[in-house]
Amino acid sequence: MNVSEVRRAGLSVLLAVGVAAVGGCGVADAVKDAAPASAQPLAPRDALLESLPDTSTGSFRFTVEDGRTPTAGEIDAGKQSYRVGFRYRQPDAGFTLHSDYLVVRERSWIKIKFTGAKGLTGLPKLPKKWMLLDPAKVKTKDVPVAYENETDPGDAGTVLRAIVEVEQTSPGHYAGTTDLTQQGEVEIVDAARLRALGPKARAVPFEATVDSQGRLTSTVVRIPAAGKSKASEYEVTYTGYGSTPTPSEPPADEQQRATRNAYELLNA
Repeated sequence: MNVSEVRRAGLSVLLAVGVAAVGGCGVADAVKDAAPASAQPLAPRDALLESLPDTSTGSFRFTVEDGRTPTAGEIDAGKQSYRVGFRYRQPDAGFTLHSDYLVVRERSWIKIKFTGAKGLTGLPKLPKKWMLLDPAKVKTKDVPVAYENETDPGDAGTVLRAIVEVEQTSPGHYAGTTDLTQQGEVEIVDAARLRALGPKARAVPFEATVDSQGRLTSTVVRIPAAGKSKASEYEVTYTGYGSTPTPSEPPADEQQRATRNAYELLNA
């Protein structure tokens, strides 16, 4: 289970809730592909692959902007924990779903709320506290029930491992092209848009930056217009290395067991 899979799960929850509301009217194991040790400066592609976070990186914050599901959170792979939050707006009903997942080793919690839902019916009633999930009651693989080797929550490695060409434009700054046909299940673009891009998908422009210690700080893929889709960006940022608090289990008075409504929503 990685963060991109959790994002897809959250979108499924939004769609399920949206149908109910309108009807009622009213973090993958990102393996670092390190370059061989050498006294010479690393080539640009190798430097970027070396910049990807791993279990030795420590805690940091992340954001993912893809024009569909804004994502933000914190991760500490060395301590096997992350928190990731998503915001989805249901355009037909007008409300926004706020969902946050917290994973610490073999346990996970979720917190869900709705805003802009005044006057709507069909929305489930959920507690405001963190809800501890029982793995036996989660029927979908897209909901995290334990930490599973997540190190690169924005899937920047998918972009960097598919580099076609790249150059260093200035200290810490890189530009080149990446092959989106190698995205696998990450869905930097969805399948329909990938088909619409055609040959262009094999050389899509991207930019990346690293900090003074060679750690990745941003990756931006500039996706051209194709079919009915306008030009857009897929942007990942990693900040606060080492200074970000490690996500940890909620205090006892701020959590409870997940409710039946929560499971029905997650498993929809």
